[in-house]
Formats: sequence, structure tokens, C-alpha cells
Amino acid sequence: MGMLDAKAVRREIARYSALPVIFDGFHEAKGLGDDSFGLVCVEKLPADIIRGYSPSYNFTIKARGIRVGAVSLRVGYTRSLFYSGQIGYAVDAPFRGQGYAGRACRLMTPLMRAHGMTKVLITNNPDNIASRRVCEKLGARLLCVAKIPRTHELYRAGDRYKNIFEWDIEQCGCGPTHEPTHEFARVPNI
Repeated sequence: MGMLDAKAVRREIARYSALPVIFDGFHEAKGLGDDSFGLVCVEKLPADIIRGYSPSYNFTIKARGIRVGAVSLRVGYTRSLFYSGQIGYAVDAPFRGQGYAGRACRLMTPLMRAHGMTKVLITNNPDNIASRRVCEKLGARLLCVAKIPRTHELYRAGDRYKNIFEWDIEQCGCGPTHEPTHEFARVPNI
């Protein structure tokens, strides 16, 4: 898949923005994993309409009780998230190459489903081979390489292009044999 022209990107954003999502508050995000590998929710950030941010969950990735990285889930489908994605991950240098980012993504699928999300985007820089490999191992499909609009904060941070991967979590094979199933309780608004 190559570079899309501006009109094709607009069509893809429109298709993507029409996907279903449910956000009626944050869910409890406990029990994502087990003692040997799991996610610990460290922050739930509400939407920031002024800055164009979606509600998000931030997790620490732990392996055998040791922090090995971080992963986040941004809930919703917006034009901004087309370029930055719903999932972001970073594995600490000493722990790279062990499949932790992919495992963390898979552990978040029950939470994605609880928000009615069936597909998520994961984006990365074209030169980030490791992140591209994570997407490929997840079974995500490369939609395109997109030019970042000058108005996007990623552009202001120095990024010019992003690989846009779409991960269909209904087709990922993540289920009871690959992850725990969860019934999430909604966190009451305070």
C-alpha cells in the first residue's frame, strides 16, 4: 500500500469516522493479564475538546512484576486519531524484542470491545521497523502511508508521514484462549 492522495485520505477518514463507538464513561480496567504479564491502568484521561483529544486509558506493561513499558488506548474515531491512532506503545530498551507490545495490545481487546470498537488504528513512522513488525504480528493491515497535515500536532512535533495500520479486533483471533474475557463495570462519574 502506498501514499494516498488528499482525496483518498479524506474518503478513508470519512469511512473510519463512521465506525461505531460507545463512550458512556470509563470502565474499570483491572485484570488485564496475570501475574506473569499484564497491564496496570495508571491514568484515565477525559476528552479535551479544545485540544482534540479523545478519552484515553494509559497503562504500565508489567512482566513478572517489573515495568517493561507503557501502552495507551484512545477511545473513538476522529480525524486527529486517523494520524495518531487509538493505540500507542513504548517498550523500555532493555525489554525490546520480546513481543511485549503485541501482547499488551491483545490484552486491551476486551476494553476496546466494551467501548464498541471493532477496528483500531495503530500508526508509526515509516522508519520504525520494530513498530511496523508489531502491527504485522497483530495481523493489522497497512492502509496507507499518509502525509501529516501541517495543522496536526504530529507535524509540529516533526513528523511528516505515518504508516496507518488498521487492526480488526474481531478478526485478530483474540479470545478466551488468548486473553481473559471481561465484563467491565462503568466507573461512576464523580
